[in-house]
Amino acid sequence: MRALILLAAVPSLFAQPAQTPAPVFTREGIVPLEGNRPKLLAPGAVVELYGRHLAPDPWCGENPTPPAPYPVEVCGVRVLVGTSPAGLMHVGSSQVNFKIPADAPAEGAVPIQVCVRGVCSAPMSVQFGTPKAFLRLRGSASVHMPVWVEIDAPAPDQVRYPCADWPWSFDGYQFEVRRNGQPLAPAPPPKRAGAALSSGLEPSKGGCGGFAAPSALPLHLLYDFDQPGVYSVRFTAMQLVGPSPGIASCQSDWTDITVDPYAGSKRDEWLQSMAQRLKSASPQVLIADVIPSLLAWPDDKALTVLLPLLALPGPRSGSDPIGYAGQFARASLAAFDDDVLRRIIPPDRLLSLCPPDGRCRATN
Repeated sequence: MRALILLAAVPSLFAQPAQTPAPVFTREGIVPLEGNRPKLLAPGAVVELYGRHLAPDPWCGENPTPPAPYPVEVCGVRVLVGTSPAGLMHVGSSQVNFKIPADAPAEGAVPIQVCVRGVCSAPMSVQFGTPKAFLRLRGSASVHMPVWVEIDAPAPDQVRYPCADWPWSFDGYQFEVRRNGQPLAPAPPPKRAGAALSSGLEPSKGGCGGFAAPSALPLHLLYDFDQPGVYSVRFTAMQLVGPSPGIASCQSDWTDITVDPYAGSKRDEWLQSMAQRLKSASPQVLIADVIPSLLAWPDDKALTVLLPLLALPGPRSGSDPIGYAGQFARASLAAFDDDVLRRIIPPDRLLSLCPPDGRCRATN
C-alpha cells in the first residue's frame, strides 16, 4: 500500500504549469482600421491584428480596452513594431487593436511581433509607406493666371473641391512648393468679415459635399506664382477624422510645373471667355472652377467679370446649388482689396454685401 501511494505521488512531483502558447498571426491578419485603404502602414496609424493566442488564458482582470493614453502592456500582452512598443487600444485572444508608435519607420519593411507574458510570435514583416498620389498641371499656367493641378489619388482620398462655402477651404489637402530649390511660404488666406459672408454652411470636416467637383485644386489660392519659371510641387492628403487624425493618407512625388511669363493680351482674352462662360455655367462649375479661377489675380478686371454672380440669391438650404454659388461668389470678395471693391461696386451695394462698414476682409 505504501508503494502505491508513492507511485501515485510521482505525477504531482513532475507536474509543470501550462506553458503560454506562442501568438500566431499572418500578414493578411494585419489590417489598417480604415479597412478600405491600401494596406500600407505608417507611424500613428491604428491597426487591427487578427490571430490566435493573442492574450493569456485565463484573463488577468485588467481592462482589455483601456482609454487613452494607451498603455504599451495589458495583462502581459505587448506589441512590438520594429523595436518600439505600440499603444494597445484593445486586447483579446483573437484580436488586438494598437496604434503604431510615432517613432516607427516611415518607409520599408518593418517587423511586427505580439508577445504574451514573454512568449513572442515569429516577427511578421509588413510594408510601411504612404500610398502614392499623382500630380499634374491642368492645361497651362502663367503669371497672374490660374494654376490648377489635377490629383490622381487612391480611394478614399480622391480629391474634391471645394469643401465649404469658402474658396480657401481645402479639407485637409496640403501642398508644398519650391522654386530654385527653395521652399515658398504659402500665401495667408484672407480673413472673412461681414455677416453676408457667413451662410452657415460649414466645412465638411472630412468629406466634401455634392457641390464639389473631382480631381483639380486651385493652387493659386495657396501660393503666389508671381514669377515665371519651374516650380516643384508636392501634394499630401491628411486624415482629418477617425482614429488617426493628422496622419498623411497619401502623397505625391515632387512634380515640376512650368509657369509662363505674364501676357496682358492673353489674360484679357481669357477674362472675356470667362465672362461668356459664366452666363451658361452650372452652379457646380461656377463653384468648382469659374469663381476660384477669377481669384488668381483679384484686380478690377477680375471683379468686373465676377460682378453678375453677386446678384445670385443666398442659399435657402444646404442643398440649394444656385444659392450656394451666390454665397460662394460673395465669400470670394475677401480676396479683393477694399480699394478695388470701392472702385467697382457702388457704395450702397457694397454695404449690403459686406456689412456693417463695406469691408469684405477682417482688419485684425
